[in-house]
Amino acid sequence: MKSYEELLDNLYTQLPEKLKEKTRFKMPEFRSMIQGKQTIVQNFVDVAEDLRRDPKHLMKFITKETAAPCNIDGKRLIMKGRIRDRVLNDRLEAYAKEYVLCGECGKPDTTLVTQEGVTYLKCEACGGRRPVSLIK
Repeated sequence: MKSYEELLDNLYTQLPEKLKEKTRFKMPEFRSMIQGKQTIVQNFVDVAEDLRRDPKHLMKFITKETAAPCNIDGKRLIMKGRIRDRVLNDRLEAYAKEYVLCGECGKPDTTLVTQEGVTYLKCEACGGRRPVSLIK
């Protein structure tokens, strides 16, 4: 009969590598500037890529949350209206909590999967899965 420590070591070796990683996810931040009556997020596409999400999905969320019409111009997001950095980054954090970070292990190694009309956040590290709300 194996000891508890041997069983624990055996289980640990079977865990996926992503679950063993100790690196901490650093939330990216928007760099924006106000120009006239517009707000320009200079690193919008880069942030979406860091989160491993479609820039159009992130834009739809930001548009809904800020009630400001937006369009993507190259790597930038052009927003009608003057929106402060803090508000944009608070909305980005809310997006990450809902559509990026795993509810079980907290890691960002997730993908959005649609099955039978329901969109789920599926974690590649722990295998967790939870439904997410649609952005209307």
